[in-house]
Amino acid sequence: MILAPGPDDRRQQIDALVAACVLIAQVDGAVTPDERSRMVERLKSQPLLEGLELETALQAFEALDARFDARPEETWVEAEMMIRRLKGRAEAEAVASAAVAVSIDGGLEAEERTAVLDICAWLDVSPLRVLP
Repeated sequence: MILAPGPDDRRQQIDALVAACVLIAQVDGAVTPDERSRMVERLKSQPLLEGLELETALQAFEALDARFDARPEETWVEAEMMIRRLKGRAEAEAVASAAVAVSIDGGLEAEERTAVLDICAWLDVSPLRVLP
């Protein structure tokens, strides 16, 4: 029997997307206000997020980003665990692709590429399927 995704599954997808976006954005040391506003705008256009889910994602993004500024090592591990919860699930590739689309602004810097490769490994998703 296949069960429809429940609210906890949806929350895990949102958490993983937000965590991946924050990790990619934070990999160079900090998220500038301009970078943050561009990412928020791109989050708003993601088909994975609709209605209340968008507001939940935006709040989660702000909270995780603020924790990252205060405790980067602990928050990196927390974000990694949020992402790893989707490993092997059907929505893993969609979450990785969405995170890349939201986070990459222009070219892909070496640190961002490394973060994307890590996220793909944690999700068991081929980087060739999500990298631009």
